[in-house]
Amino acid sequence: MSLVVIADWLADAGAEQRVADLLPAVTEAALAEPGVLAFRVVRSLRDRAAFVVFAEYEDEAALVSHRESGSYQDLVLDGITPLLIDRQAEAYALV
Repeated sequence: MSLVVIADWLADAGAEQRVADLLPAVTEAALAEPGVLAFRVVRSLRDRAAFVVFAEYEDEAALVSHRESGSYQDLVLDGITPLLIDRQAEAYALV
C-alpha cells in the first residue's frame, strides 16, 4: 500500500528564496530514489514563505529509505531545515 506524506514548511524571514532555490535539487534527488512514486513542492502565492511538499512512496520501507538517504540528510535536514521556523509532516495511507 502506498503512502503519501504532506509536509508544511514555513521559511524564516529572509530565507524564503534560499529554500526555494534548494527545492529543485530535493525534488530531483527524491524522484531518482527507488520507491518514490511522486514528489512535488508548491509555494503559496499569498505567503511566499510557505511551502507544501507532496510525496508518494511505494510503501513504508521506501519512505524510511528516503529519509535515510544522503540527499535527504544533506539537502533537507542540513540545508533546508535550519532555514525553517515551522516544519510539520503527516503520513497518509491511500484508501
